[in-house]
Amino acid sequence: MTNGEIMKSIFSKRLRKTAVCCGLSLFLLMAVRTKAQETAASSTQDETIKQLAQRVQELEQQVKQLQANQAAPPAATPAPEAPAPVEAPTVNEVAPRLRMTVFGDVGAQGYNGSNTSFFFGSLDLFMTARLSDHVSALGEILFLPDINDNTIESDVTRLLLTYRPNDYFKASIGRYNTWVGYYNSTFNKGEFLETTTDRPFIYAFDDFGGVLPMQDVGITATGKIPSGSLGLNWVAEAGNGDDWGLDVEPAQNHDDHNGSKAVNGGLFIRPDKFSGLQVGFSLRHDNLSIPGPAVHETIPTFHVVYVNSNYEILNEAVLDRHTLLATGAAFNTVGWYSQFSRRYRSFRPYFRYQYFNAPNSDPVYAYAPPNEYAPHDYDGFVGRVNGPSAGLRYEAGEHSALKFQYDRFSLRDFPSENGLTSQFAFTF
Repeated sequence: MTNGEIMKSIFSKRLRKTAVCCGLSLFLLMAVRTKAQETAASSTQDETIKQLAQRVQELEQQVKQLQANQAAPPAATPAPEAPAPVEAPTVNEVAPRLRMTVFGDVGAQGYNGSNTSFFFGSLDLFMTARLSDHVSALGEILFLPDINDNTIESDVTRLLLTYRPNDYFKASIGRYNTWVGYYNSTFNKGEFLETTTDRPFIYAFDDFGGVLPMQDVGITATGKIPSGSLGLNWVAEAGNGDDWGLDVEPAQNHDDHNGSKAVNGGLFIRPDKFSGLQVGFSLRHDNLSIPGPAVHETIPTFHVVYVNSNYEILNEAVLDRHTLLATGAAFNTVGWYSQFSRRYRSFRPYFRYQYFNAPNSDPVYAYAPPNEYAPHDYDGFVGRVNGPSAGLRYEAGEHSALKFQYDRFSLRDFPSENGLTSQFAFTF
């Protein structure tokens, strides 16, 4: 029953009751008046008649009031106030146009037979920018200590303009980290991203004595290959290649001195069934110009890695083959490493074993600068180095990590060395 019907029912009941009262009152009034005429009305009867008349007047006023209420529509219940509209936050898909992450590390290191030293490792400015829906830019600037004279040097290690229309094709032009193996294509110089305190010997940067071309200037491209759950990906690169000589920058940033381009290609899989697993290989070829004969350089690599939030299992093998064009003589440098780590809350103990063997007679390495990752007494990168490293990484916070690492190296033509390194790596 609606509110109107309820009000109408109540009014009808009260109206009938009022009508009955009015009728009785009029009947009594007529009876009293008749009696007063017959008995010549006394003062007491007159007073009664007056009261009855007043009562009839009051009842008539009540009836009028009820009629007025019935005629007027019931007051509408006020609707609740609508909440004030909440303004959606303004989203600019381009801004902030520039994003920058800073990596840094400091620490202390000591090997038997050498001085223990505090060190400044690196300051890495890593910048990215989204220029449009399919175009982005990347820049990375390093500040590194020179191991010869302790000066701080700057190095633009990467500068790339990237076009990515979809997941099947992404191409970049500029200075890039080569896709020679997994480690170099995954980790930049920011030590915070690495579990260990240093890179494997085989992946030392080329301008600090490494034998592999870690950076190049040219075009690098990658993308997915439709392969279902196999997760097949391709990689292709073409760059200026390396330059060798005394006091020469290995990466040819502006001029290609011999005009020959280094080419590199690779494939890797990331199967859906084994999340975190990656298996792949690459093959790079370059013509090197050194003081003396021309050299063909061929670098095949192979890797099997498994990485998730708790486990890190890295395995890589590299062959760097130099062939003299004039005589056909070949010199093979072999390197590999295996690394395992397991996270326990904020702690991650790790173990790595690595092997590196470069022939003393390789004419290319005669022009390699000292290696910053090699043991203290190991001058240059010619010879054999192998041994274990064990350490502990402690996540001091979301953006900082404290590492302790013990190394033992067996060296060809040098006594074995033991070393301890403590490193505080951070990002902001």
